Amino acid sequence: MKKRIFLYLIALFISIFLVMPAQAGDVKPIKIGFLHSLSGGIGQVYGIPDLAGAKIAVREINKQGGILGRPLEIIARDDKLSPEVGVRQVKDLILNEKVDWLMGTVSSSVALAASAYCAQSKVIWVVTNAQSAGITGGSGNRYTFRISTNTTNYTSSIAYGVAKYWPNLKKVFILGPDYEYGHRSKKDFMHAYTKLVPGAEVVGELWPKLGNKDWTSYIATIMNSDADFVYCSLWGGDVLSFTKTANGFGYFDKVKHCGQDWGNIEVLGKMTKSVYPKGAIGGSHYPFWLIDNPISNALWPAIKKETEGMYPGVAGTCSYATIYAMKKAIEKAGTVNTEKMIEALEGLTFEAPVGPITIRACDHQAMWPFWVGKIDTSDKLPWPHITDAVLPDPEKGYQSCDEVAADRKLHK
Repeated sequence: MKKRIFLYLIALFISIFLVMPAQAGDVKPIKIGFLHSLSGGIGQVYGIPDLAGAKIAVREINKQGGILGRPLEIIARDDKLSPEVGVRQVKDLILNEKVDWLMGTVSSSVALAASAYCAQSKVIWVVTNAQSAGITGGSGNRYTFRISTNTTNYTSSIAYGVAKYWPNLKKVFILGPDYEYGHRSKKDFMHAYTKLVPGAEVVGELWPKLGNKDWTSYIATIMNSDADFVYCSLWGGDVLSFTKTANGFGYFDKVKHCGQDWGNIEVLGKMTKSVYPKGAIGGSHYPFWLIDNPISNALWPAIKKETEGMYPGVAGTCSYATIYAMKKAIEKAGTVNTEKMIEALEGLTFEAPVGPITIRACDHQAMWPFWVGKIDTSDKLPWPHITDAVLPDPEKGYQSCDEVAADRKLHK
């Protein structure tokens, strides 16, 4: 009898244990693979704030109970601006960490390599910083999304600014990094600019490697040319080092200089009011000093605090927006099933720090806006910034869905 009672109690205990609801700590987290340039002087000016923006969004959502009752967890990896390293990290995040989706990166070469692997593995890859239009254009696929601008909108906005501020200039000098992003930027800029200024042509080109240390010969060549202006797609640490050298030559007093990354706060926030690209035309994905909404007003101080002094531009803002876009898509789908998340993301409109953003179904490209203005200083802000800003219509800056379809057909 005692043995029978003992066995009964054991069975009762096991049955109760099996039907007990899982405690909060036992709930399986939704894992996010975060890939970015988190070290080195070029890419980390984007990677560090981008990771900060993602972390802030995750903390906010987890505080509210997570998504579908599950907490979010970020697993961050450094791609070191290398496609080979990036793919190795992506492979580990997918196969070993079992992430539910991946996001990040500033290098277009890394983004394209990661996109190919994620498509093969059928895992969602959301680009937050990398800009080559090919990522969601000719090389796009079902599993790749971008919540940021791309080179077609990025460069057409600068082309619009040049035509507005410096009318009818036709001789263009090209300066850009010698890889996918730089060459795609040239193609997209000239495509847009020649529509605005017929007869415009390239009269010189220079293609330094990423992380170039000596800009003297490049600056001399440009200043000795007969170009009307320079279109420059340098970015990150290269903008900082070029500006420092160029100021010693009085370059910005003598040369009309423009480029999309030259207005980004990630680099301007590291400059002083005495050494900066005065008068250059640049752009901004997130001129928070011009935006007044609750999301933006809370976000930029939070990222500044998280990074101990860095201000958010495309980096941080787009990663923050990406987490919330994924939240809305998952809640719409009711699951973290990849195929159902993709269906929910296609055509999704969500609230971002810059206002409502829609992700196009045809190419998975978010219609993110891009402000353009002249770089100067003021008493209102402690660092150089775009002034007299204009906001070109993003719908006119991105490729049409028909153009994307044609590019993908050619790519295949």
